[in-house]
Amino acid sequence: MSKSREPYDDRLRQARDMIAHLAEGYDAARKALLHYSAALDTAKAHYANGKAAEQTLADLIAQVGQAVTRTAQEAEPMRQWEDMRGTTGFLDWAAELTMDIDDIKDDANRAHDQASSDFGNAKTVEKDARDDCLATLRKAYKALPDFRGGSFADAKDLLDSIPALRKEAGEARKDPLTRLEGSGPKAEFAPPVGKDDVSPALWVIRMKLQDLPEATGSYWIPPLSNEGRAEWISANKDIINAAAKHSGLTPELVAGIAWQEVGGQPGPADDITDSVRETAEQDWFPVTPENLPDRLGGDKDETSFGPIAIQVRRGAEVLGYGPENLTGSQRDQIEAALQDPGQNIFIASEYLAMLKAESDFADVPADQMTPEQRQELGARYNGGPYWQDGSAQNYGKAFDGNLKDARRALE
Repeated sequence: MSKSREPYDDRLRQARDMIAHLAEGYDAARKALLHYSAALDTAKAHYANGKAAEQTLADLIAQVGQAVTRTAQEAEPMRQWEDMRGTTGFLDWAAELTMDIDDIKDDANRAHDQASSDFGNAKTVEKDARDDCLATLRKAYKALPDFRGGSFADAKDLLDSIPALRKEAGEARKDPLTRLEGSGPKAEFAPPVGKDDVSPALWVIRMKLQDLPEATGSYWIPPLSNEGRAEWISANKDIINAAAKHSGLTPELVAGIAWQEVGGQPGPADDITDSVRETAEQDWFPVTPENLPDRLGGDKDETSFGPIAIQVRRGAEVLGYGPENLTGSQRDQIEAALQDPGQNIFIASEYLAMLKAESDFADVPADQMTPEQRQELGARYNGGPYWQDGSAQNYGKAFDGNLKDARRALE
């Protein structure tokens, strides 16, 4: 027997033991995550029941009165009913003089209690499952074997022995947004954006546009016909192609979203909507932004800008700003970027790639997506978290149906 046989057998035993420990750890983690996933489904069901009961309560409240004070307008149905059952101030008392809540009192109390119970159950189920899952994951992590040892002191020393890692590290030193094409923007890994700074993602977009033809806009008079849409896409095809390559998408997907969006309302209408919503946020204004009439209603960060209409908060996510804590200067940066046709195309393309990365077909190459997947992507672009609603689904079908025309416009 060779003198090398003994260390060879030792290595095999070590490898077998390592694989066994890895399998145990990952199996425990898998079971924990599956249990949490099942609990989430249960919590979502409770939450959906709560929302249904809350809507029933809102419908009952609407039968006897309408919120008058700003506090009441900002309140959710459950809080509105609690205020109606009691009295929070003189204005509430005056507003409720004309209400006869006795007609709905029993039904409203039942709906209120049902919603409260369902929401409470949803929260409890999710929290208990999350605590159990995290505890199991921590235990599984501690049970994993220690990979350090051998000829290197730490895993970071592997960099020197793997060419692909050295190459990626070299690229990342020059560009903080280095990533594989199609993997979605890396905004979460970028350094925090200062209150007056241009984000790294926005800076990259502006640098790329310097080597491209100037974009054609549609601020005053957007295209209102298929011919107009085709002309807009054709005029900006170089930018669309560059944006699609940057995001890991096909040009026709970006052009398809443009086909859906460039015929929207003129830019001045977006500016007016934004100004009115911003004014309504002031405490002295009698109506909250969400209660403004018709299309004026909504949060100011839900206002869409640009030829390919994108909400300010979505633009913030793509560009690496914190949507929940935007400064005035950052918001101005985002609005200006969305209103510039060239930057708008890049941001829309990145947002589309972000939505694809969040879907079940994230690993499917863009040029191999099925019609159903393309429809879902369009629905996600239009509906966001509500992409399964009817209007978003119709948008997705129209998006997929118009891709042939969009592709032709790029030729």
